[in-house]
Amino acid sequence: MTGIRAVLFDLDGVIRHFQPEHVETIERAHDLSPGTIEAVAFAAPLIDEVTTGRITRAEWVRAIGERIGDQAAAEAWGRHPFTPDADVLALADELRAAGCTTAVLTNGTDGIPAEVASFGLQDRVDAVFSSHEIGFAKPDVRAFRHVLDALGLDGPEVFFTDDSERKLAGAVELGMRVHHFTGVDGLRAALRSSGVDVAGVADRSSHRARIDLLEEAIDGFEAVLRSGDHSAVVPSCPGWTLADLAGHLTDIHRWALDQLTGTEPDDPGDPDDPEAPEPADLADRFRAGADRLVAVLRARPADAACSAIYPPDTAGTWARRQLHETTIHLWDAWQAVGAEPRLQADTAADGVREVVGDLYPRQVRLGRVDALSETVVFRFPDADGEAELVGTAGAGPAVRVTGRAEDLLLVLWGRRPLDTVAVTIDGDRSALDQALTTKLVP
Repeated sequence: MTGIRAVLFDLDGVIRHFQPEHVETIERAHDLSPGTIEAVAFAAPLIDEVTTGRITRAEWVRAIGERIGDQAAAEAWGRHPFTPDADVLALADELRAAGCTTAVLTNGTDGIPAEVASFGLQDRVDAVFSSHEIGFAKPDVRAFRHVLDALGLDGPEVFFTDDSERKLAGAVELGMRVHHFTGVDGLRAALRSSGVDVAGVADRSSHRARIDLLEEAIDGFEAVLRSGDHSAVVPSCPGWTLADLAGHLTDIHRWALDQLTGTEPDDPGDPDDPEAPEPADLADRFRAGADRLVAVLRARPADAACSAIYPPDTAGTWARRQLHETTIHLWDAWQAVGAEPRLQADTAADGVREVVGDLYPRQVRLGRVDALSETVVFRFPDADGEAELVGTAGAGPAVRVTGRAEDLLLVLWGRRPLDTVAVTIDGDRSALDQALTTKLVP
């Protein structure tokens, strides 16, 4: 199989997103039926003329105004604001830093240069190709051939993603590997399955930050052990006391350390001091094991090879896994002593991504659960992103769930029932219920 040397992104619906509410507001204000403007704007031959450069964007907007009988509405629509997708741009940064060529191919107008410059896209990718300059628009194979010629690559060396499945056809004809984009997590999974390392750079850049956060969570858990009643019941872990929870987390840290260092699972001590005795005090024993784990993580680069719970098999994976393991059990411990637990939004959002993108696929690989057929997207505005649980059906998302990252993480970990958190559910509720009744985590 030819190695992927370049990743080609669509622009609209992948790197940037438009809000449909903007169009709805304009149509209500101008007494237009819903969908009127875009039914005209994106109808042939008008859309073909503007995206192949035969008319300008300004001429396109004027033509829309003439056809709907309301120039002001068309002009307002033409100023449609957009939001860059920070997660997709971060992925593009990772790919580029790892030596992979990144580019954009959009069915665009002569307004594209100014639009991409407004959020610095030209500095985040190696090239931006717009159909209005090429003279051919996706899915025309000639648009894709233009890109290949400009990049000096063959089709099998390029991975292409677009939110419109129909527009993949020309790329397929040239042998590109393609992906129907529905979310960044699905894109990352598709890149990994195509042999593209999308984890290494991100892990290297965030490795130290994750270890710092892990140590903060360890400090918090130790503080609960020092001041709390070890016989206190842990409501979120039925049948467990705080002492049981501490023993479990101590064992998990030990196990992770064993995977990092390649030692036997029952090795009792520090890799640098295998004869060190175990402290008798519960809090001391927890802290000693946690400190050994942190020390080994800090001594290893993110890409240091080792056995891991999910890909990639590196130390960076364990920094991430133990951050989330310790954070969720810190939340459990806080509950046990009657504290008001709160999780940091960005950490919780990454925890959601881990559940749906790494832990759930592992559950399926191990035969612990059946793969879900429907795709579920979890959105968290407080952390500026989303996570996608990819179903086997291959269609777009069946349901989108929007809420605080903390709430979504706790729901996925079974710490809170769905009906106790504030979420918005758009789509097939039964698909969400099916996902939540599946054991997504170990």
